[in-house]
Amino acid sequence: MSGTSVDGLDAALVRVHAKYKAGLASSPQAFSWNVQLEHTTTLAYPEPLRCDLWRAMELSAVDLLRLDKRWASWSAEAARTWLQGLGVPMSTLSVAGSHGHTVHHRPEEGWTHQLGCGATLHQVWNIPVVSDLRRLDVAWAGQGAPLVPLADQVLFPDWDAVLNLGGFANVSMDAPDGRRLAWDIGPANLLLNTLVHPLPMDRDGQLAAQGEVLPDLLRAWQALEHHHQPPPKSLGREWLEGTVFPVLKDHKDASQSDLLATAVMYIAWSVVKDMPESARVLVTGGGAWNPTLMAALGRLGKEKNLAWEVPQPELVEGKEAMVFAWLGLLRWLGIDNTLSSVTGAQCDSSGGALWGQGAL
Repeated sequence: MSGTSVDGLDAALVRVHAKYKAGLASSPQAFSWNVQLEHTTTLAYPEPLRCDLWRAMELSAVDLLRLDKRWASWSAEAARTWLQGLGVPMSTLSVAGSHGHTVHHRPEEGWTHQLGCGATLHQVWNIPVVSDLRRLDVAWAGQGAPLVPLADQVLFPDWDAVLNLGGFANVSMDAPDGRRLAWDIGPANLLLNTLVHPLPMDRDGQLAAQGEVLPDLLRAWQALEHHHQPPPKSLGREWLEGTVFPVLKDHKDASQSDLLATAVMYIAWSVVKDMPESARVLVTGGGAWNPTLMAALGRLGKEKNLAWEVPQPELVEGKEAMVFAWLGLLRWLGIDNTLSSVTGAQCDSSGGALWGQGAL
């Protein structure tokens, strides 16, 4: 998969054992799952491809289709080379799940688009490939996001909430009636990385740690409508560029460090606001490695007695790629991989375009 931060292609090699327990065979809860993340990596994009992915929202339809093919061709070769280095032939794999790269996300208009031609991946790898996992849920009037909460519920049941600090921050948790709830909280690394441009990131939050919070800017971000709407709700770069960034126009003279310090406080505030009292929270995604952000979460989280738990590095960095491998497997098996309780769709569904033979 490729995240909104455009920092590279996340790949995971996953081994899954499943045993049927009871219930409908189309439900993932009917099985006991043992999902092992055997290897994970982030494959750096060539700079021309990274730049084109960053400006993909501005491309014409024809140029976007060219990029769709180009992303898939590069990803197929890069992943195959990585697996060869591990001594894993493509022919030994059962199925590949490909999230692709989100370019446009407009569920309120009934559509979403993740580039990454699944047909090309299948042709190069010669194994079944599941791609385009969000579009069916959107067709059922859902948000098409987030999709990871099903795995949070089934594979990580020991935590009260599961937080991902990627380009955006999102969370999932069980409701009192047992339904899984999840939503996009607000911006995270994508906001920080944009503020520090042309640097790729504020490594370890060092610049943010030197700044002072700008109260007016913080209050303006906190007042954005998204933070006061109930779930289901999801976000894309369109919201960030059309709603969050315009607030900065009144702070053109602010230093980079002060803007970053304010953004860190804004992210921490939005996350803590959405957490249940006294929760144990599993934290993954690149933001888990930002000590300035994690310190802000620690300070604000004390008011709600929150415990932030960061797992082993492999899971922090590879969890979402691992989950999309599992979601692809579910689609291949004809098992539901999208929860309507999370997305607001009319029904649960098994989403994704399947290229190649289905499970026998």
